[in-house]
Amino acid sequence: MPNSTLIIPTYNRQKIVLETLNYLNLQVDRNFEVFVVDQTKSMHKPLKNFKFNDSSVNYKYVNIEKIGLPNARNVGAEMASTDILIYIDDDCIPDSNLISSYVGIFNDLDSRIWCVAGRVIEKNSDIFRQSDKIVGGWITWYGKTLKNFDTDNKGECEWAPGGNFAVRKKSFKALGGFDSNFIGNAMLEDADFGFNIMRSGGRIIYNPGPVIQHLRVITGGTRKESPSKGMYYRSHNTVYFLRKHNLRLRILPAVFYLAAVAINDLINRKHGLSAIIWAKVGLIRGIFTKIQ
Repeated sequence: MPNSTLIIPTYNRQKIVLETLNYLNLQVDRNFEVFVVDQTKSMHKPLKNFKFNDSSVNYKYVNIEKIGLPNARNVGAEMASTDILIYIDDDCIPDSNLISSYVGIFNDLDSRIWCVAGRVIEKNSDIFRQSDKIVGGWITWYGKTLKNFDTDNKGECEWAPGGNFAVRKKSFKALGGFDSNFIGNAMLEDADFGFNIMRSGGRIIYNPGPVIQHLRVITGGTRKESPSKGMYYRSHNTVYFLRKHNLRLRILPAVFYLAAVAINDLINRKHGLSAIIWAKVGLIRGIFTKIQ
């Protein structure tokens, strides 16, 4: 009987996922199962037929029609046969002790702690280490995420990174999983999950033990979307998040922040005027999306 389930959602990165799966062959703890939830339009035979070096590792590949990271994570949780759910990105190199670290942490955890955020290393980038003054993930008063998932320090935080975290299945089910109203690149879906945990009386901790190296592959995933669509997703998800968690007084500051981001990107020629229009559409839709 496996002690944990590792879930890898993916979209248009089937060859990249194969590399990630091969890295999992190096895990010290072999007592786990792996599910790949593929949202790509067509099934990928090499992924479907993948075999681990150790035949005791239970592996399943499922190709689903509905595109969306929250939905893919929920599908993986439903398939899991264990109580410890581990989520990683499809474009990463997991440390050989990733599984054993999470299992060891959960064996010693206080029952009030529902979720563990792991370490995310990204070479030549500080995107996962934005401030040495904090530990883990936090939300600013104007709806921007702030994070430090690459530090030796441990501590509580408000949310865990979608690319490397673990949660008990019973807690996941009690929360209803991830909210599929977070669209596109699903920005803030992980923060929403964290806020749902805290609202339900649970806690989240960051622990540097379970490590992945994030590769930030430039192909596939949602990065194939245009910058204009990216502003649409960001605007929608930010406003929807603030509404959902009764932070409506922060919506106006968030709008000014999003406008500043859009204008700055326009000046730096990261996108055209169409992004401003898409940002407005996202804001409007975020205001009227029914809260899940």
